[in-house]
Amino acid sequence: MRRRFGEGWIALPIFRMSIKMDRCLSVTPAKAGVQIEKTWIPACAGMTTFEHGVILLGTLILFLLSSPALASEEADSEEAATTAEDESTADGEKPVEPAAHPEDGFHFGTYGRVQASSDFDGRLGDNTNIVAHGARLMEGPYVELDFGYTKHTDDDFGVRVLTTLALFGDVLHYTGEVEQLIALRNLYAEVEHFLPTDLRVWIGSRMYRGDDVYLLDFWPLDNLNTYGGGVQWDGYGLRFQWHMGVNRLLNKNNLRTIQTPATFGADEITVMERQKLITSLKATYFAFKVAEKLSLKASLYGEFHHLPTGEYEYSDEDAAYFEQFGLETDADFKRDLPADNGFVVGAQLGLWDFSPSSHLNLFFRYARDLAAYGEWALPWGLASDRTTSSAQEFVMAYALNWESHSVGLLSGGYARYFEDADAERYDLDDYWEGILSMRPAIFVTRHYHQMFEISHQWKRPNGLAEETQQHLVPQVVQLSVIPALSLDRGMYQRPQLRLVYTASYLNGAARQLYPAWDSARDRAWHHFFGAQAEWWLDSATYKP
Repeated sequence: MRRRFGEGWIALPIFRMSIKMDRCLSVTPAKAGVQIEKTWIPACAGMTTFEHGVILLGTLILFLLSSPALASEEADSEEAATTAEDESTADGEKPVEPAAHPEDGFHFGTYGRVQASSDFDGRLGDNTNIVAHGARLMEGPYVELDFGYTKHTDDDFGVRVLTTLALFGDVLHYTGEVEQLIALRNLYAEVEHFLPTDLRVWIGSRMYRGDDVYLLDFWPLDNLNTYGGGVQWDGYGLRFQWHMGVNRLLNKNNLRTIQTPATFGADEITVMERQKLITSLKATYFAFKVAEKLSLKASLYGEFHHLPTGEYEYSDEDAAYFEQFGLETDADFKRDLPADNGFVVGAQLGLWDFSPSSHLNLFFRYARDLAAYGEWALPWGLASDRTTSSAQEFVMAYALNWESHSVGLLSGGYARYFEDADAERYDLDDYWEGILSMRPAIFVTRHYHQMFEISHQWKRPNGLAEETQQHLVPQVVQLSVIPALSLDRGMYQRPQLRLVYTASYLNGAARQLYPAWDSARDRAWHHFFGAQAEWWLDSATYKP
């Protein structure tokens, strides 16, 4: 016979039967039965009088054996509590109550979206976005699952561990193929209150970002996917955040391995490895209730990017490049890859409290050299010294939410200029782009909301179109009608189930972005009809 009270179950090997019971020695509702050789059957189902007697006798024996142990545990607990109280009050001082932390324990949260769509012509609904961050109404399935644990000790030292698993791509029930992509978006631990100040330290892999433009699924200022660690300090209305992390992308400019003969098969040897270092610093000032209905915050932000030197060697993958430019292939071709650097500077002004659940965020960001390409992109259009020197990106963006009891308005937009590092300033790689989006809503009832969305997006390259040798400015206007069922009144209330119909008008320049053989090129109006669901429930990264 064995007893385990920690997990609330007891097993008796009586005639090859296992009886699972709770701490109080009664059959639990979820397990109200008997397990015979791994098969559970309902309690008393088909039992003989003899089997009834065996169960009752076993229960009585367990009760008699467990009662003294439970009484002993309670006595020990009471004695320990009395001793601690006597010791703490020996000097006439009252014991210090530990801080309350209702967030302690295991945590599960999730963000997700899924939709089925059509273009009324037997295909998926047309995604007509032409800018880097278009309307999110046309995004595909995506889900995040948060698994976390938080614990505080009696001296208020706290630790938090978070794992976020993400799945994306077409779902099995649509394609019939098991092809979902999986990614670990968060995998880190964080500690706090180890010093007499509000300082936190974290180490691991995490999504490290600030405020977003919801309608565009876009983080204009700080949006890093980092692998490293950082600190955060809060006090006197200020918050300072610093972090340092690395990545090493799987491409031949950052990683090169070779196969060498071994006793069995081959060994893989790394002959070049370039880890990219990214560090960031953000300072935020909070001013609560500067007026009766106004609070604000102001942030300054910066990043530094560094890529070390390396050496590039010819491989079979380069044959097409040599052929394209009429070069003779050279198996001994080598090229030094110089070190590269870049930086980001930016600022944010945020206002809120001017109405329930309201906010207005203004973003400004300037990136130079290596940082202009982002953290994961392989730079293109390099300078003559094979670096990203003189590449630049400038972004201005805003996000607005305003609500009353009966109506609401979400709005967002940005303008972005990008210029690569080559000397040519009149090519398609240098361009302006932008989008303006608005989503008004009528809260017809607490749970039924009638929403509309209108957006205008455009892209203005500095160069001429390859096909027509004309300067073209693609533009798209999207008009959407969105009836929705939501958890409550408000623009950010989720879960939300909605139908979406979007009619998109593409000008001639936008239609030329389709391949010449695509029939979509001949239509100015494109249609999207979808049934969508979106939710965030205790999500660690989506907090409206």
